[in-house]
Amino acid sequence: MKLNPLKGLMTLCLLGAFVAPVAYAKNNPPPTIKADAPNRYIVKKGDTLWDVSGKYLNAPHRWREIWATNKQLKNPHLIYPNDVLILCIIKGRTLVGVDTGEGCAGIEKNMQPPAKDKPININSSDNSISLIPLANIRHWLNRAEIVSPLDLAGTPHIIAAKQGKTLTSVGDTIYANRALDLGKTYGIYRQSEPYVDTATGQIVASEVIQVALGRVESVAVNGVSSLKIEHAYEAEIKEGDKVFQPISSPLPPAFYPVPAEVTRGGMIVRIMGQVDKKAIVNPTLPNRSLVKSGIALGGKNDTVAINLGATQGARVGHVLDVYRKGALIKDTQDNNKVIRLPNEKIGQIMVFKAFDKISYAYVLSAELPLSNGDLLLPPSEL
Repeated sequence: MKLNPLKGLMTLCLLGAFVAPVAYAKNNPPPTIKADAPNRYIVKKGDTLWDVSGKYLNAPHRWREIWATNKQLKNPHLIYPNDVLILCIIKGRTLVGVDTGEGCAGIEKNMQPPAKDKPININSSDNSISLIPLANIRHWLNRAEIVSPLDLAGTPHIIAAKQGKTLTSVGDTIYANRALDLGKTYGIYRQSEPYVDTATGQIVASEVIQVALGRVESVAVNGVSSLKIEHAYEAEIKEGDKVFQPISSPLPPAFYPVPAEVTRGGMIVRIMGQVDKKAIVNPTLPNRSLVKSGIALGGKNDTVAINLGATQGARVGHVLDVYRKGALIKDTQDNNKVIRLPNEKIGQIMVFKAFDKISYAYVLSAELPLSNGDLLLPPSEL
């Protein structure tokens, strides 16, 4: 197949602010190429940037360090189905590039010098592959927010629906307990179980998920507001749901995975979208236990909440290794002495939405099902 020489390498575009790459130290060794890395790989529909990078690197978050970019392109970070990737040694460096029909010689001829990354603006209809399937996190990008518990105190709430309906849909009327601004559209939010700091027992964050939008149609003398539902999501509206102006959080136009630079280790505190009565936020690692009230397991492409936020240095695009705490065993050859085995790396996650003390992260890989209490550290291979 003859390939278009103007096609370059790897789409990083997702909806949402540009995350600048981390500058690596001068003495940082080159990323490790996998022993079984293919010399030639044909990009398939459904591939993602992370999947393709993982075929070549033991640390896929360092993909840009081995990527040969094409100086003819306005955006050198594109890759398309049916593109042929080849592994080459160019000027002593092992690089991956798109074969334009001339092999490694063609890649070297068209290479551009390293340059500072710029924001990428790609039309959503572009056929290039993405970093991650946006559909897997759109729900959490658009509708889930972390707020201060103090901000929710005294917030207006739903007290009933017209004619006592239990299931509400677009066009139905619901009632809030406070006087709201006539004609204004408000968000209706379901409050999830709070995140609790095990060291202090205090609630450190509350999670709300938008279930509907409603426009204020009238306000009674006693202050009760009538809202007509303009948009409803898959969840029903219930008594007690909070009412406030929709939250607008800025989203990055692209995600660039980089090793996390955080002030401490952390842990997974909630598998998003699965039953878990309470998330316990443990600020220490790993000398406090996590109390769980239900079984919640996550895998690749799932979303998790972690107890690292902007306060601890977490940023959009930060990659963290996930570790399962080592099991306790008895050494039968040493009087049944109890020994804890080393922690085992079982996956990687990438932060896509960071709040003050909590962040949402996308599961990039998982050798075992992830669960609450799994430990988090910056990637060991930098």
